[in-house]
Order: sequence, then C-alpha cells, then structure tokens
Amino acid sequence: MLARVTRKMLRHAKCFQRLAIFGSVRALHKDNRTATPQNFSNYESMKQDFKLGIPEYFNFAKDVLDQWTDKEKAGKKPSNPAFWWINRNGEEMRWSFEELGSLSRKFANILSEACSLQRGDRVILILPRVPEWWLANVACLRTGTVLIPGTTQLTQKD
Repeated sequence: MLARVTRKMLRHAKCFQRLAIFGSVRALHKDNRTATPQNFSNYESMKQDFKLGIPEYFNFAKDVLDQWTDKEKAGKKPSNPAFWWINRNGEEMRWSFEELGSLSRKFANILSEACSLQRGDRVILILPRVPEWWLANVACLRTGTVLIPGTTQLTQKD
C-alpha cells in the first residue's frame, strides 16, 4: 500500500517528473555511455569467450601498494599520498606509498620474526582510530596473517 501511495505522489510532483526526464536525457548523452561493447550482439557467445584473469596468488600490499611505489619512483605516476589521516584537532599525517610500504614491512617483520606469526595465524588488534591501525592492517596483508579488529572496549577476559 505504501508503494502505491508513493508512486502516485511522485507522478503528481512536477520536480520528480523533471528529474525523470533529465535522467532519461542524461542516459543518451555521449559522455554517459554504458560499458556495453558496441559490437555486443550475442550474449551467449560473449559469455563463452569471456576469460577472467585471476592470479594464482594475490597480495594487495605487494601487488598493488608496492607497484604504485615503483611507478612513483620511476616517474610513471604522480606522487600522491597513500595514506592521509586527520585527527579531531585537524592535525594531518600523510604517508607516501614508499613510506607506507617501508613502515608496513618493518611491522610485518615484527609480526613474523619477533612474534613468530605465520601465514594464516590470527592477530587481534585493539587500537583506537589511529594511523598505526592502518599500518598494522597492511602489515597483516603482507605476512598473510588474519587481522581481527577488536574494539577498545575489550578486556583481558574477552
């Protein structure tokens, strides 16, 4: 019943009619084309020919962050912050891809060497919203350990 009332109300509201017209015109605009290929004629043949390249092993820290670092160093990519954090007082902390990679590798070494954690081991992390939380997250990705975020309200008993 509510859906019928809403549709009826929208049909009579001029502003919504204008939005609907604008939306249909916008769909025809040359800059708003869909991702459908122009030669799309037979769905079944395209479905059969489609191959998704899935790597056997993928690690976001190594395969993405480190690649961006290399591209920035080579000048193939403009330098942008990989991490940009602003606290409640407006103070900022920025890490480049190189800094994030270096710090996360150090943290990953602590996890794997000093803590003797191995791939698949679980790490419960109890930190407030601070940059180090994100650093630990990337370090866990690097080592293959499983990050379990915990609230700061957890106690030793929990």
